[in-house]
Amino acid sequence: MISSSKKKRKEGSTIKVRWTFLTMSVIFLTFTVFAFLLLNTFQRVMLDSEKEEMEELSEELVDRFSNHYYVLEKDSVVSMLEEPKIELGPIPSPKNYIQREEEFRPPVTLTKGGIMVKIYNNINELVYETEETEIDFEASGFLDVREVSGPEGTALSMVEPVYSKYHEGLLGYVQIVQTLEGYHEMTDDITYSILIIGLGALIFSSIIGWLLINSFVKPITQLTSAMESIQDNLESDVRLNEGTKNNEFSKLARTYNDMVDLMQGNITSQRQFVEDVSHELRTPVAIVEGHLKMLTRWGKNDPEILEESIEASLTETQRMKSLVQEMLDLSRVQEIDVHYKHEETDVLSLVEQLVANFQMLYPDFAITIDEDFQGELTVLMYRNHLEQVLVNVLDNAVKYSTDRKEVHVSISVSNDFVNISIQDFGSGMEKSDVEKIFNRFYRVDKARSREKGGTGLGLPIVKELVEGYGGRVSVTSLIDQGTIFNIKLPLSNK
Repeated sequence: MISSSKKKRKEGSTIKVRWTFLTMSVIFLTFTVFAFLLLNTFQRVMLDSEKEEMEELSEELVDRFSNHYYVLEKDSVVSMLEEPKIELGPIPSPKNYIQREEEFRPPVTLTKGGIMVKIYNNINELVYETEETEIDFEASGFLDVREVSGPEGTALSMVEPVYSKYHEGLLGYVQIVQTLEGYHEMTDDITYSILIIGLGALIFSSIIGWLLINSFVKPITQLTSAMESIQDNLESDVRLNEGTKNNEFSKLARTYNDMVDLMQGNITSQRQFVEDVSHELRTPVAIVEGHLKMLTRWGKNDPEILEESIEASLTETQRMKSLVQEMLDLSRVQEIDVHYKHEETDVLSLVEQLVANFQMLYPDFAITIDEDFQGELTVLMYRNHLEQVLVNVLDNAVKYSTDRKEVHVSISVSNDFVNISIQDFGSGMEKSDVEKIFNRFYRVDKARSREKGGTGLGLPIVKELVEGYGGRVSVTSLIDQGTIFNIKLPLSNK
């Protein structure tokens, strides 16, 4: 049976082969198409050039032969094609000026490569030819160019009638045959060169394709290897090399590394959370268990002991209930982006309501509000969540105030943010404690916190909620002078 890792490597190799073949095929197909277009264009240009040359020769021959009066015969054709002999003598008078212009024309060149000339009379009889050829003659009343089969392959045959300039009668026909020997040789040479170059392109494209695919697959292979390492050990420190270039692979590596860091951070937090919850629940469970055992053995017969045990058990049960509820609150913070993304709350009305409630609960406290903003002040936060944040902070301020029972709440606006500061004048904290108070289950004074009913989750909930809405929370504290909580939340755009 093939193992999972071997199977993955086999699949990776198959992908390499497929992508190499695909790259090679694309490159080779592109070359073939361009080569075909180039060869086809060359052939067309060459044929047009040959036809143009044949038309020029035909035009010259027809122009010469049309000056004849009689039907074309071999002797007359030869005389008109060869250079005339001119004897030296006295200069003729203007009256005796030679009228036959063609006698002074240079001879017609009929020896160009691949060209053969045939002259026929008006009854389609051959009277002259430069070279024997098996190409048939077909009389035509106008200039006619055709592709015919020659000894070397495709040839061109051009037939044009010759009419006399004197009586416009048909004197014969001029047939020009181009065997296209040079054309065929050049086409064969080009085709052979294309095949050789195509074979080289095939090999070259295979090598280039393999190298390209290797360079593309390498980051994927590294990613697969890193994922397998994480799969084997969730705490593995294997990471991808992000490189120095800002390309897709670097972005993939950064995203993967950030994802693994986040995942491992969540695993560590979850493990710590479970350990802390277990630790927190162990004490109340042990207390309830101890009281129940005592009652089972002998305490139920003593009314005083029974009442004390029941009261203690209820107290610990309430603590466990609060702990479970706050754990649920923490877990629901992750739902902010889904359910509460566009919620808005008026800060001033909520703060005034909460201060009034706390003033009623703690009449011996002086709770004041300092605001430098009039009217509605709306922030991007769900009202219940903002209320939970402020209640937790105000509750801490009241609980940890000592002799000076004062709490100051101030509200201000700066740079599209609302700043809410809650100051108490209680026992304060050490700097080391300030850095840890947002950790789950952390208590500055564990004994006093238990007496006051704290679970160590109130401030972590505050931090999670505020940051979940794009805000920030910070703390300033001095021993025996008090603590200031600064909460910054984004303003609504409306």
